[in-house]
Amino acid sequence: MNILCPHYFIIRFIIFSLFFLNFLGKNNLNAQSPLTPKGGTNQKDPKKNLNTPPSGVGGLKDQEQQAQGGGEKVVLERADVLKKVAGQPNVRKLVGNVVIRHNGTMFYCDSAYFYENKNAVDAFGKTRVVSDKGSVLTADTMYYDGNSQLARARGKVNLQDEKMNLQTPALDYQIYSGIANYYQEGKIEDNEKTLTSKAGTYDSNSKIFYFSKDVVLISKKDEQKIETQTLNYNTIDKMAYFKGATKITSKDGVINTKEGTFNTETQISNFVGRTHLKNGDYILEGDSVYFEKKTEFGYAWGNVKLQSVKDSMEVEGDFAWVRQKEGESRIYGNTLARQITGLDTLWLKADTLFVVNEKDKTINPRKQLLAYHNTKIFRKDLQGVCDSLAYNRADSTLQFYGSPVLWANKSQLSADTIILELDNNKPKRGFLKHEAFLIAEDTLKQFNQIKGKNMLAFFKEKQIRRLEVKGNAQNILFALKEKTNELIGLNRVDCSDMNILFKENNKAQRVSYINKVDATFTPPHEIEEPQKKFKNFKWEIDRKPTRKQMIR
Repeated sequence: MNILCPHYFIIRFIIFSLFFLNFLGKNNLNAQSPLTPKGGTNQKDPKKNLNTPPSGVGGLKDQEQQAQGGGEKVVLERADVLKKVAGQPNVRKLVGNVVIRHNGTMFYCDSAYFYENKNAVDAFGKTRVVSDKGSVLTADTMYYDGNSQLARARGKVNLQDEKMNLQTPALDYQIYSGIANYYQEGKIEDNEKTLTSKAGTYDSNSKIFYFSKDVVLISKKDEQKIETQTLNYNTIDKMAYFKGATKITSKDGVINTKEGTFNTETQISNFVGRTHLKNGDYILEGDSVYFEKKTEFGYAWGNVKLQSVKDSMEVEGDFAWVRQKEGESRIYGNTLARQITGLDTLWLKADTLFVVNEKDKTINPRKQLLAYHNTKIFRKDLQGVCDSLAYNRADSTLQFYGSPVLWANKSQLSADTIILELDNNKPKRGFLKHEAFLIAEDTLKQFNQIKGKNMLAFFKEKQIRRLEVKGNAQNILFALKEKTNELIGLNRVDCSDMNILFKENNKAQRVSYINKVDATFTPPHEIEEPQKKFKNFKWEIDRKPTRKQMIR
């Protein structure tokens, strides 16, 4: 019998061919693509390009072209069943416990179609991808292109690494670059925060997220929520960068801004663009705002506004800082404060304004508005200038220091120090301490004067109705005929103390002179210029503030 029959040679040739092809496949698995970076990763500087997604995001075309032709073949590790597909010689159907390997990345699924000529896989049922970088991607279905190393995951997609967990209905994951894109609503969650958005990109190398469209970031620890349209988040340094209309809500209040940064770990915020912060009854606005939540310290610059809703008070300036724990605020540059009461407004202007609103003290907490240097106040019934001023909101008193001068109706009051008590924000009583001087201009443009060491003025219906002069009292009064206003003469009185009652038209109704009274009367034709004024007389009507001067 001839054993060297044709069938024998055919069988030996088939066995040899299968062995040779298997040998080539195993050696090819160990070859590294020339396009794969050394170390198998594409590491990026976490601090670099934080505000822009990496190149290739949203299209991946360049990276596909780079990877094509240089990547390894997708390799089938195992499957319970392998079937041919009729009419498609390059397609294999894999069923049951499918395991596929490519470039160190492992793919698992229930079933798949393996396209040998395309170097691609269509995976179905419990699909799972485990990359050599540690990330795990799961989905209902997945299409993987081995040439571009792009996985298109659909249906209950979950991407997880050591820093986060991403859930979305659809995700494109570029394994070659470590970049993932989602275009439907996505949710990212860890132990500290939850973030949702309509679209986003995740760079697994830099650990930076790029979110867009209806972005919401919720901090679980302090229940703080950020709502914006564009937000980039670095999972390493915990820094969030947002742009566009942004709203930040917490138990302490609400912040509305346009652009800025927020560190979810240090709780430090830096807002750029017009920013509005509301905390209880208090509001802070500025073109730029910096705030440290842990220390409750912040500062703002550019058209700054501080507002107390409860007290109907608003303070403006170019720059301000706030110490919220201490209840202190300071405003510099072109400052202006106003308090609205009914139909009237009290305006206050100075070089620097200092607001004190102690919250923690239950006994006599300080509530003050302090003004320093070149201070001016204005109301319809009261105007004044001085170097510095203290407004105590607790007892409604205004204290004027540094050569103060006040104008009430047609009267000018001055002293070393003036303390004015308010009732329902209307003048009630005034104390003029040391070198007290009252001047009132009459219809003939002459000046009636009262001078003394100290004065106590009582107001009614915004006019001085009673005046008590204590110590070294002096009075110059130009006497006029009641009907014709013709000058009768000049009365001068010097005494220890003096009490004066005024009519509604600011004219003296009754005068009481007390102790050591020395009175003289001078007829009109004998009046000389030095007799008309006391020593240190100053009519300073030119310094009287107007509403136009007070408005910024």
